[in-house]
Amino acid sequence: MLPDLVPGYRADLAKAIAAMPASRLIGLRVLGFAPGVSVIELPIRPELTFDGYTVQGGIAGSLADYAAVSAAIVAKPDGWLGSTVNFQVHNLDRASGEKLVAIGRCVGSGSWTGLGSAEVYAVDGDKHTLVVMATAGCQYIKPAGKG
Repeated sequence: MLPDLVPGYRADLAKAIAAMPASRLIGLRVLGFAPGVSVIELPIRPELTFDGYTVQGGIAGSLADYAAVSAAIVAKPDGWLGSTVNFQVHNLDRASGEKLVAIGRCVGSGSWTGLGSAEVYAVDGDKHTLVVMATAGCQYIKPAGKG
């Protein structure tokens, strides 16, 4: 199910995501990156749900946002970051199980903006259910000192 990832690819971005207070609050974990691809997971905990089992839609959408935007960012060289400027989320099924896994893909990357898509799967044992589809646009942020 997971795309091939490149060990250590864009470690700077993985570190930046892990350092974000919102990432820590909900428990995001970057599984890795490859050119134009990101994989991020979210263990399901009762406090992220609306009923003790099903992740609230906005939180599942946030995971999709992280995956889509980070996939667009990995199209840029090391040190570049990005900030979401828009996103659209489609909740398709119940986001319940052991964890959610988001696979982001870069749709397009320009000089200053990028667009990514994401699929979020609910994982319960060997079962993977597509629960969210999303797109997200970002504005790129140059590394400090890069003019």
